Amino acid sequence: MPITTTAKKHFDEDLTRSRALLEHAFAIPEGTLRDDIIRSSWMLAVGAADAFFCDAYADAVARCLQAKHIQPAIETSKRLLSLKIPVAAVIRGVATGSWGWRMAARDLIENESVLDLETVRKHFNQYFCDTDKLFGANSFDSWILHRDWKHRLFGVTKTDYRRLTGKAKDKARKESKKKFEDRFRYVFQRRHDCIHNCDRAKVSLNRLHIKNQTSVSCVIEDIEFLVARFTDEYQNAFPKYIKDLGYNGTTKSRVCQ
Repeated sequence: MPITTTAKKHFDEDLTRSRALLEHAFAIPEGTLRDDIIRSSWMLAVGAADAFFCDAYADAVARCLQAKHIQPAIETSKRLLSLKIPVAAVIRGVATGSWGWRMAARDLIENESVLDLETVRKHFNQYFCDTDKLFGANSFDSWILHRDWKHRLFGVTKTDYRRLTGKAKDKARKESKKKFEDRFRYVFQRRHDCIHNCDRAKVSLNRLHIKNQTSVSCVIEDIEFLVARFTDEYQNAFPKYIKDLGYNGTTKSRVCQ
């Protein structure tokens, strides 16, 4: 199965559920129940991203373990060697093949959370080449210029960005990355506020905004943008990573399809 296919399918299903909750919320009278359904929509959307990145990471580890099993002579990356996988999970992987390796990877990631962009970088940048790191200059330019671009994510129009060169462009990129990261820091933190302190006004970030249907729809849309752009880049990066490690075409085909 192509990389991230299952994770992305589940993510799309979860976002559909999130949007359905939001639509339902504004079909009922104002009040605490409606507010809480809106919060649930926000939490489910962020949870969908968390689950996606956890699943994608487990999938990557599983494919690397499978490749090593097929061609044991290939040198394993230091990052993979440092992972602590239970012995029982390794035995299961050897005995059952790709499914077993996937379950072993799930055992590794099941208690983790991937709810900040720095953690996404930490888990996945190992699979990107040095000149094309996730959220790097080349990568981020394509995000700013993507057809699904939104000003609230980047703070600069595509037209203005295309006109820039040299230091001016570097400055605009840096500012856009900060705005992008601040946006998701707010989105993720608000989810934490909802779960950990019931979104009480004294400890939450601007409680009133969550009552606005448009603002929550934008949150869902932005999460969808993040996952979609990551998927586009990662689906190209991971097969190159496997090839660059020295695995032959047959192994690459088996672990990347």
